[in-house]
Amino acid sequence: MNTRLLLSALIAGSVLSVPAIADAAQKRKSLFEVLFKKAHERKLRKKQRLQALQNQQNKQNLTTQSIKPKPKKKLAKVQTSKNYTYRVVKRAPIILAAAPVSFALAETGNNLDQANEVNITTLTADIVNAGKMNLRAENHLAEAVSEFYKENQDYHWLDSDGNWNQKAKSTFKVLAQANEYGLRPSDYSVDASRLAIDLDEKALSREKIDREISLTTAVLRYAMDAKFGTINPNRLSGYHDFPVHYGQSSDVLEEVMDSSILQHTLQTLHPSNKKFVALKRELAALRNAEDDLIELNPKTFIKPRQSHAELPNVIMAIKKRGSAALLETHSEVLNEYYGYLDYSKELVAVVKAYQKEAGLGADGIIGRNTISKLAGISSADKEMKIALSMERLRWHPHQFGERHVFINQPEYRARYIENGKEALSMRVVVGKKSNQTNFFYDEIEHVTFNPYWGVPRSIIVNEFAPKSLSNPGYLDQRGYELRSWGGKKLSSSNINWSEIGTNPQFSVRQKPGPKNALGSLKIMFPNKHAIYMHDTPAKSLFKREHRAFSHGCVRLHDPQAMAAAVLGKSKSQIFAKIKPGKNKTEKLSVKVPVYISYFTAWPQEDGTVKYFNDMYARDAHLIKAFKATEKARSINISS
Repeated sequence: MNTRLLLSALIAGSVLSVPAIADAAQKRKSLFEVLFKKAHERKLRKKQRLQALQNQQNKQNLTTQSIKPKPKKKLAKVQTSKNYTYRVVKRAPIILAAAPVSFALAETGNNLDQANEVNITTLTADIVNAGKMNLRAENHLAEAVSEFYKENQDYHWLDSDGNWNQKAKSTFKVLAQANEYGLRPSDYSVDASRLAIDLDEKALSREKIDREISLTTAVLRYAMDAKFGTINPNRLSGYHDFPVHYGQSSDVLEEVMDSSILQHTLQTLHPSNKKFVALKRELAALRNAEDDLIELNPKTFIKPRQSHAELPNVIMAIKKRGSAALLETHSEVLNEYYGYLDYSKELVAVVKAYQKEAGLGADGIIGRNTISKLAGISSADKEMKIALSMERLRWHPHQFGERHVFINQPEYRARYIENGKEALSMRVVVGKKSNQTNFFYDEIEHVTFNPYWGVPRSIIVNEFAPKSLSNPGYLDQRGYELRSWGGKKLSSSNINWSEIGTNPQFSVRQKPGPKNALGSLKIMFPNKHAIYMHDTPAKSLFKREHRAFSHGCVRLHDPQAMAAAVLGKSKSQIFAKIKPGKNKTEKLSVKVPVYISYFTAWPQEDGTVKYFNDMYARDAHLIKAFKATEKARSINISS
């Protein structure tokens, strides 16, 4: 049966394949199509669907190729402050005009030999004889000197022969000792030799004037440097914020030139607080001391229970650097140590004691920081740190006040001073290098308990926006409150985060609570940098040696103690105000000065000076500013 069917199909197929017999309009059919008609139709429909999909895909590809893809839009960023290339003070002409004696001169035939008859001073006569002179100095100095000689037209430093008088000679000694105060004597150098005797009348007048004005300018420069500092700190970086005192140049010059004992007056212009005195004393000691360095391998890294060839040198260094109390406490272990290489638990205890004493993280691991402390700092490096610290002190009020808060960023430490003595000291966390804590001073005005955290614009734009792009509900999920500038409550999921720019038209704040970034309280001294002291839930960071982790504000290890100190209350009273969990602010009865400072050399309470790492590289920038200033000042005023 099957054979017959197959034979019939073959005959039919062969007949259909013959053109003469087959209908001209009929398509040739395959054997599969003839035998399995329904299966063939299903196969055909599937092929047609696949072809339609392929055609659609080709069409889309052609459309895509004809349109260039749009580049991915970058989110805007709020720029933080930065370091500047230091710009020295511009020079300006010193204007010397003869006193108004023209009518008197006319009556005597304009004969300068008869100057005494019309009461013309020697300096006035020399100004007329000298003619126009090109004298220049820093603009604020030039203005002050010009104004002074307009009202005081006489020689102050020269005798009747044109040589230096005794007052000038005493002044030279003061200027030459500028290095005792961390200043450079070369900045105030004046030719102290005697006047040449073979000069004609005009040249003699010009030389005398040049000498007089050179010394007056040098004295004023020294006085301004001693009182306010050599460098304008606000030209160093956007992180510095201090008053600029150039406008006081005339007053300072009057004070100095009117002094009967100039040497004493110049010395009293320097800061007289005990920190400056301690730095001056340390500077003198360093200049008479040899380097106290210990040679250690800077790559040393030893963990407890390890063996290391450098361990004997480390223990020897601790014997030299450790305090008498440390050596006494661990005397048994140190006396029995004979240079073995195993880092035992007994030696770990010794190292931890030294690390704690040196202000390091007491983890017992001997690494770069411990080695650096033990190796020491060269006298030259210490002298530079001292000079920089003395300069920075001049930017501050010369007296900090009997009651104040002082924060030293490189030391990662805050102190509360009362009656001139350290009453409280604690660890702090300050800004990371990309969000540096500013350098300025202000006054504490109030304390806020259970605070809201008003998120700064820079954090909204630079950090929250990128996270919210991939998850628009990011802030809602974490309990942040968003409001328009009109006060309308917003949802973060409804914000178009790709379009907020650098000035979002809404505010973001975090409600009080255990997860609040400010913890239980904040201590406020309102300033344009939005810097303040506060609590933090991230307590573990205080165990770190280097504690630069914040966005710029200062996190306190014991904020309740600091709040109690500035408010004049007990810690128990502070906890009682926190306990209800309500947001509340209390004003200080008397504002307390606060100094957010940066010193890589700083005297401790007992007067000893400690040295710290230049965490933000601000020492390096200040040194560059000094070099630029020194170069500018090397130009003579008559150049």
